[in-house]
Amino acid sequence: MGFGLWDLTALHQQVRRTIRRHGLIPPGARVLVGLSGGSDSVALARLLLDLSAHGEFTVAGLAHLHHGLRPTADRDEAFCREFAARVGLPIVVERADVPAYAAAHGLSTEDAARRLRYAFLERTAAALGATCIAVGHTEDDQAETFLLKLMRGAGLTGLGGIYPRRDTVVRPLLDVSRAELRAYLDRVGERWIDDETNEDLANPRNRVRHRVLAELDRAAGGPTRPAIARAAALVREDAQWLDELGRERFRAVAAEREGALELDIHGLTQAPPPVRRRVLLEAMRRMADGREIGLEHVEAVLGLLGGGEPGAPAVRTVRGGAERGVDVPGSRVELRGEKLVFLRQTGR
Repeated sequence: MGFGLWDLTALHQQVRRTIRRHGLIPPGARVLVGLSGGSDSVALARLLLDLSAHGEFTVAGLAHLHHGLRPTADRDEAFCREFAARVGLPIVVERADVPAYAAAHGLSTEDAARRLRYAFLERTAAALGATCIAVGHTEDDQAETFLLKLMRGAGLTGLGGIYPRRDTVVRPLLDVSRAELRAYLDRVGERWIDDETNEDLANPRNRVRHRVLAELDRAAGGPTRPAIARAAALVREDAQWLDELGRERFRAVAAEREGALELDIHGLTQAPPPVRRRVLLEAMRRMADGREIGLEHVEAVLGLLGGGEPGAPAVRTVRGGAERGVDVPGSRVELRGEKLVFLRQTGR
């Protein structure tokens, strides 16, 4: 007998509600599941297989990136291959040289691994004809990300944490705790493997996970992850509304030129500060060629608009006239009359 509606546990129902509420997996979709071998991704694969039995979508296959960063990476690959064979799904495995990529592109190891992983998932999805990519971020990841962003002074978009959908990448487990997933795996007799680096307290996320959240739980007299994740969701809704306002204002004030992008200063400065920052962020991202744009870059350009405010860049002479400019990743930003001009700088 196959998996039927009567077999849906509370956990399955919660995951299905998350999928439907955010429109993560439309009817007829083919889903690629990113599989690391950890409890979150193993549970994701099993849960989606169960839910796909109702015919609303298909699990097209699994994808595992061997990043070579840990001595146990070969073990992880072997486990994922064995899991795929046991559940009857195709698996694509690829190896990446993360340290070399990080050095070549001036990235941290963590950022390089993330970029390589998502590029690999996109390629694999295309090869398997998958229309969306499911990854196993949980409620715990959401709470940790919110606190990390808060400590870094992020704005609303950052405090929104992990979004349920980013382009083709979907996260059906954001409303489920890691403890619930592991209890489910225990019930169905499914194994998983633990990443030993998750215990390394030199990593900021691990310190938040094992120290900060534990203290918050003690202070609150109970689990705080669900409340923090709910706060992130509320913030995310506000941020998405402001992001849309920012995109509308960007379209109204921006004009693209060859190798440059211009913003009308009057139209830009008439916008409220939260919208103004989003317009500048959009402009810089378009010129950054994948480089990371941070709040400090947005503030630098706002200082440029401030004209003599503390911290504003010094006036420099360009082609005989007094103009001011600032360098941000991928571009040089200059005031030219009534325009704020972003000049692409490749290789810098």
